[in-house]
Amino acid sequence: MEKIRELITMLESGIEDYDAQMKVLQTERLKYIRLSITESFGAEENDSQQSWLLHLKQLEDSLNLRLNTMRQAIREAADAMQKEEGA
Repeated sequence: MEKIRELITMLESGIEDYDAQMKVLQTERLKYIRLSITESFGAEENDSQQSWLLHLKQLEDSLNLRLNTMRQAIREAADAMQKEEGA
């Protein structure tokens, strides 16, 4: 039962982090859309259209990594519980 509680706590924290990061991504996507519509991308490296696309890609990759990490933790916890039941 303790392992289940640990998993729940870890998942709650992971889901909260995921949701917060998703809000950031959504906000950044809206900024990108506004810049696209108004053609307001800068000429500098850190505010160019390519820089924005890279930034969005990095945020998406981070979300995917978080999601995959939570999935892996669930699989590992399930495997550990099944092994304990069989012992």
